[in-house]
Amino acid sequence: MANRQLADQDKELLQLHERNGDLDLEVQNLKEELATVKRDRPENKNSAPAVAEFPQAADLLNQLKSQRKKSKADLVDIETVLEILST
Repeated sequence: MANRQLADQDKELLQLHERNGDLDLEVQNLKEELATVKRDRPENKNSAPAVAEFPQAADLLNQLKSQRKKSKADLVDIETVLEILST
């Protein structure tokens, strides 16, 4: 009786593993399909990556100084910030 029950449980476990594998494959296929649909959407085809254009460091420093008269930033600081932002 116990052997029969173990055999039935093994069979059920095997079926569950097969079903799980089928579901994993279905999920993978759906992910690939979603990626394809997203890539093929017109709004994604026509969009270019955003590229920020920053003003010259000296101009930016002048704007900062006009708005914050007591700012301790200097031209090297602004150039460094622009380099950080552009990477």
